[in-house]
Amino acid sequence: MSPKKLLALSAVVVVLFGFILLFERKMPTTEERSRKGDLYWDIPQDHVQRIEIVRGAETLEFQRTGEIGWRMIRPEKYPADTFAVGSLVTELAEMKRAPGEESTDAKASDYGFDKPAAKATIVWNDSGDAKSAKTRVIEFGATVPGTEVVAARVEGSPKILFVPSTVLESLKKSADDFESREVFGSAASEALRLEVLRGRGKLAFVKKDGVWWLAEPMSDYAESAEVDRFTAALGGLRVREFLHGPQDLAALGLDPPLFHVAVTGSKNAIAAVDFGATRSDGNSLYARRDGQALTVDHDIVDELSKEAEAFRSRTLLGFRRSDVAGVDAVFPKVSYALARKVGGWTVDGKPVLAASADDLLTALLDLRSKDFLDEAQVQGLGPAAATVTVRMTSGAPWVLTLYDRGAERVARVTPRPGAFAVEADAVEKLETAFKKAVAPPPTVAVTPAGVPTAGKSAKP
Repeated sequence: MSPKKLLALSAVVVVLFGFILLFERKMPTTEERSRKGDLYWDIPQDHVQRIEIVRGAETLEFQRTGEIGWRMIRPEKYPADTFAVGSLVTELAEMKRAPGEESTDAKASDYGFDKPAAKATIVWNDSGDAKSAKTRVIEFGATVPGTEVVAARVEGSPKILFVPSTVLESLKKSADDFESREVFGSAASEALRLEVLRGRGKLAFVKKDGVWWLAEPMSDYAESAEVDRFTAALGGLRVREFLHGPQDLAALGLDPPLFHVAVTGSKNAIAAVDFGATRSDGNSLYARRDGQALTVDHDIVDELSKEAEAFRSRTLLGFRRSDVAGVDAVFPKVSYALARKVGGWTVDGKPVLAASADDLLTALLDLRSKDFLDEAQVQGLGPAAATVTVRMTSGAPWVLTLYDRGAERVARVTPRPGAFAVEADAVEKLETAFKKAVAPPPTVAVTPAGVPTAGKSAKP
């Protein structure tokens, strides 16, 4: 083949490749063509920013919040049900055809457009250009007798469209159907801070490095499982009934509220809810969020009424194994200093088996309180019976100090407040754990037959 022909064929290949790259890949697939053949238009749903519905004297308006969330703006400002609004957006953004021929010469009154049953406004923007807002207003007229088809038209256009009557049914749903039944929504499942105000008292939790801590009325290590269960109960709370119109908030126990709960989720999203009196049915509780009065299951009162002690961790130490840099201990007759470095654990420069060090950390994490003690109960304690310091790779260490108090043992833990009653043999158990951790590994001797024997030293 001559060089000219080869060059010409190469040019054809380049052109074909360019056509595929620029045009063919953008052409719809057979499935897409089949689906879009039933559409009047296809507005990108994820770019829709606002939906407005007018039906008679009532107006509903929804505004997008975040990537998938929605909020009702009218008739009341309240979190919207994402699924309900999302379904409506789909129906309006992908307006489907129904059987029938579009008409351009029929009178508007023949299809009910002299007094539309509903009018929907959809506002969106092009990808990458948030300032370029586009608007489309669709009017819905009468249902065609004997069919499941409703007449529609784009405002300002004489052409009559025929769409499924389910679209109009969605537009006619009550405001309650679009309001979220989740009282706290995603904020509870992603909670980073939780506050409960009741009268003059306050209970507050904050999550640090994935672990819950009490912040008020004291700063203390919290039982994460209990706080997680509490936030799960809040996350599972559902609206039983929305109460519309003016309400006597004082009569409902909402002015002032009996409980005020604020949950801070990721990205500082806050859901704040007031809880009031028990309803006359005895099964529900009055509540209020974003100015909207509602009722919820009464069972949540049991969770809201718990005191701080119910959430204080009975596990004395709350460090994470992976963050430990070393462990020091002082007992009446012996002391220990274990260090963790890149190569593993050592004591006095000698290696320590990783499993032995891990067993020691387990012994420390297994220490639990039998009871919480206040300062008045631990006055006049004598010298420490044992002190254990757990050094961390970052942040302050955990310091456990054990004391004798008659036949009992008392523990103090830094950075936790107060003191704790512990098992009487806590010191002895800890000392045994340290002895096992630093014990040298058994040596391996070789018998004359060449068979290794553990636990015996080899003779020279």
